[in-house]
Order: sequence, then C-alpha cells, then structure tokens
Amino acid sequence: MTLDISEDLQAEFQFWTNQIGDDNLYHTQFTLGIHDVLKAHFLVAEFFYMSGGGISGVGPRDIDLLHSALLRPHVAFGGKEKWQHPLEKCATMFFGIIKDHPFHDANKRTAFLSLIYNLYKLNLVPTPKNKELEDFAVCVADNQLNKYRIFKDLCKENDPDPEIKTIHWFLKGNTRKLDTRFYSITYARLKKTLNRFGFDLQNPSGNTIDVVRIEERRRVFGIVGPKEKVGVKVAQIGFPSWTKEVGQGAIKTVREKTGLTAKKGVDSATFFKDEDPVHCLIAKYQEPLISLAHR
Repeated sequence: MTLDISEDLQAEFQFWTNQIGDDNLYHTQFTLGIHDVLKAHFLVAEFFYMSGGGISGVGPRDIDLLHSALLRPHVAFGGKEKWQHPLEKCATMFFGIIKDHPFHDANKRTAFLSLIYNLYKLNLVPTPKNKELEDFAVCVADNQLNKYRIFKDLCKENDPDPEIKTIHWFLKGNTRKLDTRFYSITYARLKKTLNRFGFDLQNPSGNTIDVVRIEERRRVFGIVGPKEKVGVKVAQIGFPSWTKEVGQGAIKTVREKTGLTAKKGVDSATFFKDEDPVHCLIAKYQEPLISLAHR
C-alpha cells in the first residue's frame, strides 16, 4: 500500500503497514479499518509537513492501543454487539483514538479526521461550524463533557458509558446527509488531477497561479530541434498556497477553460476520479486540524 506523501513519511507508513499486514482489520460497511486510520494519521502528518506546521512524532507509539481503539465498535456480549447503531460505533471509535493516544503525536487531529472520514463513510457530514466541532473534540479529550446536560444526566443514572452516549447524541443532532455534487480539493491535489488530462498549475506569483495546457513543441520556430514540453496558459486563478482548499468558483473556471466539463464528456465523477476522500476532508477541515495542534 502506498500514499501520495513525502518519501520519508512513505517509508515510515510502509513499515507500519507491513507490521499490521494486508488485512484492513475492523473495516466494515459502517466502520473504519486499521489501514484507514493509519492512512488518516499519515495524511495529517503530511499536511503539517507541507504547511510547515509541527508534529513531534509520526506513527503508532503502541500498536496494541490502536487495535484496542478500533476494536471498540465491535465488542459483543453473548453474540450481541454492544454498539448497534452506526453512529454509536463511530462515537466509540473516536473516543478510543482520542483518549488512548495510540500515536506519538497528533492523536486529537487523527481522531478528528477519522471521525469526519467515518461520517463520510456513513454518507453524513457535520452541520455545526468547524470551530464548534473542534471545541467538542477538545471537550472529549480533556474530560469536559460535563458541560452538556445529557452527560450529567447519564452520570446521575450511573450509566456505564456516558461519554459514548454523549458523543452519539452530539453526532446524531449535528449531522446531515452528504451532498456529493461538489468535491473539496487542495491546490496540490488539483495539480495532480489536471496532470492526468494534460494540464498543469504553473508560475505561482503573488496570489495567483496559471492554468496551462501542456504541449510538445520543437525548440526552433516550432519545427527544428528536439521536442520539449511547454505550458500554454489558458487561465489564471487565485492561489493562497498549495495546501489550501480550492474554491468552487476557481474549480468552475478551471474546468470551463480547460474544457473538462460534463458537456464535453468529463463529469465530476470522471474529473475527480480516484481522488482520495481523506485528502478532500483534510482540504475542507484544515482550519480545525491546525487549531487542534495547539489545544
């Protein structure tokens, strides 16, 4: 298994995937597998590496703790699963990662991204603002769920799992069905997508970047000498940085100017083909991920 990440991180990722084995343990229709969470962790690490942010260590510090966190949704007694609703399974997985600290660093960030990824898998998306979701993750990590009335009531009733039920309550009341008509994508991922169609992003300058068509031309008057690849500008869009999310308006401009539109045979499913959902989620939720690094 490989990821589109830097060489050093790829080597570490490959080491751990070899340690775990080929099976994506704990993966079901409703739950993430161990490779899914490991991928989320390393993509978080890559994002902070690319953006110049900090991460003090990469990879699991205790693989057994990672197994334990991901086994939680599948616990059963007498042949009956303890957590039967998909959102309950999501809640207990999130709680396990954020509290067990299976990774050297970025446990809150990995748990946060894994939660969003699991919701995506359930065709759900959070409805609160990113800051509210970030604050909730911090409450879980810092044992501050007593700010919620439901948690206090569950504790008064001596419920054995007030944290999981409070997280489930929060997710149930703060998610909606996913609208997949638009895909979130960073500028770095857009560049790779355009490369598949013979286009590229080049010449970043100030707050803009050129969208170019790659053509092969001969060096002298276009007819003499060896061929070389050149970029022919077709459009220019705003450009804050490679790790930022591309706005819908910019994507619309790119697709129209390159001819990569549904009317010309390239619908969204084709344009974004093979785009890893975790990359998309990092693009969309990068602000709380950055903030969680300091909380």
